[in-house]
Formats: sequence, C-alpha cells, structure tokens
Amino acid sequence: MKVYIAQMNVLPGNPDENFKNMKAVVARAKKAKADMVVFPKDAISGDPYKLGSKQNESEFQSKCMAAENGLEKLSKGIEILRGSSEAFDDCMYSHYVDGNMDGWEHDFEVYSGTQDFTTSKDAEVEEICKRFVSYEKKPVLYVAGVGTENSGKNIYAMDGCSRVFDKAGKVAFRMPQFKACEAMVEIANGKVKALWCDYAKAPKSAKPDAPIAQIHDALVYMIRANLEKFHIGRMVIGASGGIDSAVSAVLYAEAIGAKNVYLINMPTRFNSDTTKNAARDLAKNLGCPYMVAPISEMLNAVCDSLAKCDFVRSDKKIVVEGINYENLQARTRSASVLATIASVLGAGITCNGNKSEATTGYCTLYGDTCGVMCALGDLWKTQVYELARYINRKKVVIPKASIDIPASAELSDAMKVDEGKGDPIKYPYHDKLFAYWVDQNHGLADSEELLEKGTLCETIGADSKYFKKLFKTKAEALDDMRLWHRRFRGIALAKRIQFPPILCVSGSAFGSEYSESQG
Repeated sequence: MKVYIAQMNVLPGNPDENFKNMKAVVARAKKAKADMVVFPKDAISGDPYKLGSKQNESEFQSKCMAAENGLEKLSKGIEILRGSSEAFDDCMYSHYVDGNMDGWEHDFEVYSGTQDFTTSKDAEVEEICKRFVSYEKKPVLYVAGVGTENSGKNIYAMDGCSRVFDKAGKVAFRMPQFKACEAMVEIANGKVKALWCDYAKAPKSAKPDAPIAQIHDALVYMIRANLEKFHIGRMVIGASGGIDSAVSAVLYAEAIGAKNVYLINMPTRFNSDTTKNAARDLAKNLGCPYMVAPISEMLNAVCDSLAKCDFVRSDKKIVVEGINYENLQARTRSASVLATIASVLGAGITCNGNKSEATTGYCTLYGDTCGVMCALGDLWKTQVYELARYINRKKVVIPKASIDIPASAELSDAMKVDEGKGDPIKYPYHDKLFAYWVDQNHGLADSEELLEKGTLCETIGADSKYFKKLFKTKAEALDDMRLWHRRFRGIALAKRIQFPPILCVSGSAFGSEYSESQG
C-alpha cells in the first residue's frame, strides 16, 4: 500500500488555513497515486489544551466542523487519516475521516502522539512504537506535525520526525526535524520502502542529531516562528559579555539575521574590560549592530534625585545602596535603556535568563526578567555552556572569555570576574540539585534524606569531589540546600509568574505553576 505522509505545519487556532493546506496535500497525494494520506494529530485545530478559551468559541468550533466535512468530501478515491485523541496503552490511534472504510484491514497501524519537542521525546517515541509493533505484529507509522504553540506562559515546538517502523521494530524511514515536508512510502508484507514523490529519486531517511544540536535547532525554530507571529522583525539584546547574553544573541541572529539583532553593552564601574571586550568581539563575530551605552550617569541621577526627596508623615530617607543599587542597575539596563532603544527601533527585547536563575529567583523583576520571550529559560546554566560549545564547534563565534570567566552579574565589587568572583550559585552542583527538584519532581525532604545517607551526589549526578570542596560539613550542605529550596518555593515563584513566555525543550519548563494566577 502506498501511504502519503503529510508532516504539515499545523497552525493552532486556524482551521481555515489548516484545511486549505490539507486540501492541497490531498491533491498532491492523489497525483502521486497514493492509496492513503495521513495527517498529524489535531491537524485542523491545533492542540486544544493550548488554545485556551478559543476552543470553546462557537465560531471556532463551526470552522473545525466545516473542515472535517470538507475532508470527508475529499476522500473520494483515497483514504484520509487524521490523528485522534483516543488513548490506548499510552498510544493514539488515528481515525478515518471518511465513511468508506468498513471491513478494510491494513497490514500496518498508524500512531499519533504528543508532538511537543522535548529532549527525551525521541527515545519515548521509539519505546512506545516498538512496543506497539510487538503488540500488533505489524509495521507502525508515527505521524507528527511541525510548528509552534503558545500557551501564554510557554512556547512549544512541534518537531515532526515522523517515521515508519518495520515489523521488526526498526526505523525504516524517518522524516526531518522542524521542517514541513511530505513523503510517500510503500508498506507491504511487513516491509517499508520510500518511493519517488516529486523528487528526482526517493528521499533518504533522516538521521537524528545529537541532543544539544536538537535543542539548538528547536530554540532557533521557536524564536523565528514566534517573532514572525508577533510581527517583530528586530530584537535588542543587552550584551554583557557573559555566556547567557552571548548564546541568546547567536540564537536570535540565526533566527532573524544578524543585521536585525542590536547588541547593547551598558557598563558601569563594576564591569571589567574582559567582559566589555567580549561583548564587542561577539558583535563583531556575528556582524550585529553594536552600541556602548554607559549607565553610571543615569544611576547617579536617580540616586541623587531620590536623596533630595522627602516623605510626608515619615522621616525615612531614600538612600540607594547595596542590593537596592544592584537592582537599580538591572532595571535601568532593561526597563529603561533597552526598552527605550527597542521602542525607537520598532524592536522587541529579550530576557536572557536561564532555568537556574528562574529556579532560585536570582534575577531582578522589571530588570533582566523583561522581554518578549525567554529563550534560555528551560536550560540549566550548565546546558547554556554546553550550547555555547556546540555553537563554537566549527569556529569561534562566542568569545573564549565569555565561556572561561566566572558567571557573574557584575553589579558590585563582590562580583569582579577578573578576581574569580561571580554568582552565588555553584552551577556544577546546584544545577544537579535543582534538576532533582524541578525536572524529577522531588521535594526538599527527599534531598535531605539523600544527604543524610551520603548518597546525594551519586543520586543527582553531581561530582562528589566538587561537592566536598564546596562544603566542609554536612551541616553546611544542609543549610545551603534549605536556603535555595526556600527561595525556589518562595520569592522565586513570585518572579517566575511574571516571566515572559519560556521556550520549552525539557518537558518540565516553568510556566504551569499556579496557572490560575497567570491567566
């Protein structure tokens, strides 16, 4: 049987456009003399769980029903399948949209499952489909769409990677990732063969990339697609010379072109020549427009002005120092300088925060949390470094200094990178601990128990030698653990609720906590 696979770009909440695309696909499938055409799950509507109240609108429901009826009319001379949501042993069968299939028996099954990209999805699909093959004793066709979905707090990528498993459970044909495309395969006697379909020759089966490459591609894909949906063609990024802003700049430059990414370095007396030079070199390597905008005079003006002001009915004076001065720097950079430049340029601004910072609230509200989206918000800091090394795999794009210096906000003398001073988060250890809480859904009591048993590092995957350098006693480690967990479930939650939408790659991104307060 000749099966036409439509790995289409599904547009959430747009049944009219989706049906238009599906109609064109059916016409191409008929022209190719296919016996069947298969569409992804929710190809007409998009994922209903991410559409919010739109899925309940009568107009939207009517359009979906009209599209369903339209597909049925197109089924003359060809079978049409579209993914349904009927669960069976963790699998989703596709169903026919026409009424002409009574008594028809195929020697393969079609599976349509969760389409959102995660770093573990590939292995999960393989496991489920192989189990399905074993159960059905037939080849299995897995069909997924591409595109992006936005829940308001999270942005997801549908990555495609549709594939056909033969009767032995091996992948006989695989389609590309993050790319709308079509292919035709012949399935007969448990065997699978890719056929010519508008190509000079039959397409080759795509090979999966390394996980970090998939993360890179997913982020660029989501940035490009969503900025297009937002009608934003330019972005402004605060380029500090650090690793987060450097990686963000590269991703945005790849997504919308370097000429459309404006990098702004905003130094004070706390910023080292090392980081200032790294920011300059990054812009040169990428070919991005670059500006140095010192903010010390702005900070002084605010501090001096407030010091001259008096309260009525209080003798409290406003002296901006310490952590308050650090926060003023962060807010001046983002909410004032970057936002103003973006307004003049008709651009958006980025949030360069990562998952480690989001977990602990190590960020400034209305400062570095500002932005139209948060590209690195689902990546632990150690993953950001891994992504930087991947970006530099062929040539140096991100300056070596940005990778080698201690991670630091450079907001005080206590954060001088040239003296080896940096963030209070010790990422090689804390990232593992935070992931144990966030990604693996464990509580403080679980990690306390592991610490008491002496199995903490082994369980969470942390380096025991590094751990012993950080903490001289078990009591020190326990106090540190409780401090960060208190922030994780306290002030950090209040900050995360006000984060811009996070690009999701792990399946455990922040954004669904206390969702009733985020609507």
